[in-house]
Formats: sequence, C-alpha cells, structure tokens
Amino acid sequence: MDYFHITIIGAISGTLSMILVYIYLYFLYRERFIAIWTIAWFMLLLRNICFDSGMLNWKQTLFPFIIYQLLFIGCSLTFVWGTYIFIERSFKKAWIYGAVFSSLISIMFFLLQFPLVYKLLPPTWFAGVVLGWIAVVFIRYVDLTGMGRIITGTAFALWSILTMIMPLFIETSPRLIAVTGGILRLIITISTVMVFLERSRVNLINKETQYRFIMENAIDIIYYYRLLPVARIDYISPAVFSITGYKPEEYYADDQLVYKLIFPDDRQMFDNFIKNLAQGIALPITLRLIRKDNTILWIEQKCVTILDKNGKSVALEGIVRDITARKTLEQVAASLDRMNMVGNMAVTVAHEIRNPLTTIRGYLQLLEKKKDYQADKGKFKLMIEEIDRANTIIREYLALSRNKMAHLELCSLNQIIESLFPLIEADAVASKVYIDLDLITILPNLLLDKNEIRQMLLNMVRNSIEAMPSGGNLIIKTFHENNSVILSISDQGSGIPAHVLSKLGTPFITSKDTGTGLGIPICYQIANRHNASINIKTSGQGTTISVYFKIPNK
Repeated sequence: MDYFHITIIGAISGTLSMILVYIYLYFLYRERFIAIWTIAWFMLLLRNICFDSGMLNWKQTLFPFIIYQLLFIGCSLTFVWGTYIFIERSFKKAWIYGAVFSSLISIMFFLLQFPLVYKLLPPTWFAGVVLGWIAVVFIRYVDLTGMGRIITGTAFALWSILTMIMPLFIETSPRLIAVTGGILRLIITISTVMVFLERSRVNLINKETQYRFIMENAIDIIYYYRLLPVARIDYISPAVFSITGYKPEEYYADDQLVYKLIFPDDRQMFDNFIKNLAQGIALPITLRLIRKDNTILWIEQKCVTILDKNGKSVALEGIVRDITARKTLEQVAASLDRMNMVGNMAVTVAHEIRNPLTTIRGYLQLLEKKKDYQADKGKFKLMIEEIDRANTIIREYLALSRNKMAHLELCSLNQIIESLFPLIEADAVASKVYIDLDLITILPNLLLDKNEIRQMLLNMVRNSIEAMPSGGNLIIKTFHENNSVILSISDQGSGIPAHVLSKLGTPFITSKDTGTGLGIPICYQIANRHNASINIKTSGQGTTISVYFKIPNK
C-alpha cells in the first residue's frame, strides 16, 4: 500500500470519526443543525470513499462525474443549510440557483471534453465560495467570546482557498491536497464542537439569568427550603422583603425566622402541615404572618416536595402569595352579608318586640302613680329605665335595616364635624380626653346625609373616648388623598383585641362590658350607603379609624 492510499484511508477514518462525534452530539443535545452538518460530513465521506480513493473512474466517465460533482455541491449546500439554522436565519434560495448553475456548467465542460481542471472549476469554486461564506459567518456573526469561532472561521477560510485551487493541483499533488484537506477538516470538527459547547454554555447562562430575573422580580415569594440533613432556607426571592419587611439575608442568617413570623394561633396548623407533607401539599395552606412592623398579613403558600432516590422528602420548593387584600375583601363581603341578614331581622322582629315593651312601660307608669305602690317607686323607676334601655337597643337595631335610604346632598364634611364639636368636646372633657381637630382648609364637598354622618361620627368618637378610661389625646382629622376625602379618628387606647377585630362589623360583638355591639355595625351600614369604606389600624398604642369618601364627579 503506497503513501497516497494511506493518506486517503487516514482522511476517510478522520471524517468517519467526525461523523461519529456529531452523531453523539446530536443524540445528546437534539440540535437540528448538528444533524444537518452530520449529513454534510457523510456526503464528504462518500466522496472520499468512492471517488478520492480511486474506487470509481469518475474523471473520464460522465455518470460517475455527475455523481462526484453532485456530492461536492450537495455537501456545500447542506453545510450552508445547517449554518443558517445555527445562526437562526432564513435560508437564501440564491444558493440553490448558484448550485444548479455550477452543476450545469460543469456538465457542459465535461461534454465539450474540456481538460479536468476546467471541469472541476464550477463545483470547486462554488464550494469555495460556500466555505468562505461560512468562515465569515463564524468570525463575524457568531456572538461568542471564545477562540472556537476564530479557529473555525480561519480553518473554513483556508479550506475555501484549498478547495478553489484544488483543480490546479489534483493531477500533480493529490497527496498534498488530501493531507491538507484532512487536517483542515479535523481542525474544523474540533473547533465547531468547541463553538457548540461554548454556545450551549452561554445559552445556559442566559437561561439562568432569565429565570433568575423572573424569580427575583416576581410579586410572589419563591423559595427552596431544605429539609435534610439540616432544615434551612437555601433560597428565597427578594419579594419577601416587600411582603414581610425582612430581607433574604435575614432568613439565611436565622433558620427559625420563618417560624417566628407565624401568628401564634396558626403555629399548630403549620406544625401539622410539616408533619403530614404528603397529604398537606395537595392543597394550599393559608396562614397569618407578623410583619416586621408588627402588622398582620395573610399568606397562601403552595409547595412541592423534592424526593431523593429512596423516595424520602429532602426539600420543599414553593410559592408564597400575599392574600391580605383578598382576605380583607372577603371580610368586607361577609360583613355586608351579616348587615343584610341583621337588616332583614330588624324589619321583621324589632317592631314586634317594641309593641309589648311599650305596653309594659305604660302600665308601669300607671302603677307607679298609685298609692299602694309608692314604697316600690324606686323599683318601678329601675324597670322603666331598663325598658328604655331595651328600646334604645331596638332603635339602633332598626338602624341596621337595609331598606333605609340616605338623603344625600352636597355639603362640607368639615362643617358637619365643627357643628358637632361642642357635643363631642363635652363628652371628652368629662372623660379627661383632649380632642385635637386637624381639618384641612380646602376640602371638596361630598354627597352626604348630615344626620347619618353625625351619628357615625358620634359612635366612633364615643368608642375612642371609652377606649381611654384614664384619659388621653383624640385626633379628628380630615385630608385629601388621590380621589378620596378621608375622615380619620385616632385614639391612644389599648387597641382592639384580635378576636373582636376579626369580627368587627358583626352585630352584638363588643369588648365593652356595657356595650350593645351595634355602634360599629351601624357605622359600616352608614358608610355602605354613602359608597364609602372603613379602614381600621390598631395596636397596643392606639387605634385609628379612617373613612374613605369618594369625591363625586363634577
């Protein structure tokens, strides 16, 4: 076996190795351009085996020559196709027209019995242009920072030059052409693999950056909580700061911070959830958390368990959503439902109760005046007072009727407050409470029922005064915010107990020993008739009740 055949066998073996490498990469990554490049290398392998090795006499016979130049041009077109997919651009039909034209010219030269060098010029020059274009693509358009694209582009450029001069040396220096071409193909194979791996790495980095951007800018909290070997938070998204007031670094530093934030009444539910993860993850768990500013928020969390190869839970991945606004709406809706229910009851029941009480009161007044009962006059007075108190409760009960209509007219909220101030101040002085009026000078007129607003204001102020039995400061404030006028009443009492706050607005719920539990429900009903909303903030330092009135459109 002479040196030429050894060279050809080496080139064939090298090309076959390249094909195997590309097949492996395709099944590993399933990239379409890798499959197309593999087909191109396979065409080149067929040319090496059938023609470059001398197996077929293609230089003097038409049909083998046509097959040879079709493999030459087809291999080039396939490289172009795969390269367009690699750079994510559309294939240009001009390449097909060029391939057909080159093939026809080559066949015409063969039929005219031109020398071999002229027969090979059309396909080799077409292939040279293709390889030169691929070289430019890798150097100029492949957006990578590594050396892989430079090496690949340079090798393709050299292969382009070699292909274009091949017809001049195919008769005189076939071994040099074969060896040089084999070396360049080997370099191209290795460098394109480098380019692909570098591109895969960049794509992974970009994907990771994209997913991290989504996670870190999500409104909901995304977390990864490791259970074994030691329970701790491995990742928690920055959204946790806006929701809980604590930064992610504080959770990483304190493994128990999550548990500390859980509202005391909900900790048992959380413990049961952790103990029964298999059943618990099927449905979201709803808990209350204590923010850093000591306000309470509602969260809903949904998670999945990460299992090891033995099926044991080793971590939790989940999402935590702030549902405080939703819970507030649910409470408002429930409060309105209760108002409607009580309103219906008030209409049907209150009158039936007041009628017999009125009769009893009348007879007690008659009996009180008789000489036989003068010794029991104090008892009669006490019974009449109790009946009057019952009538007062029934009258407030009737005020909850949903059928009551508010008589709205444009008027000044500040004027209503100022007209009522002497009465409020008299109550406050008796209880050692100092009232501070902070009314904004310019305030838009609102559609109000003056009598109802007076009743609501009196109820709220008296509740605030009674919340400060040892005295204190009470601030009545009005201000303008966005498209609303806000009436704010702030006291320095001990705050509303949690069990009362959660049911605020429900009739007969009160924290006072002598209260009826109807004052605040009436306020909610009045606010509802004025299309207003009530917001209550309470703590151990006091309570602020704010009523938001919408400014009417002009």
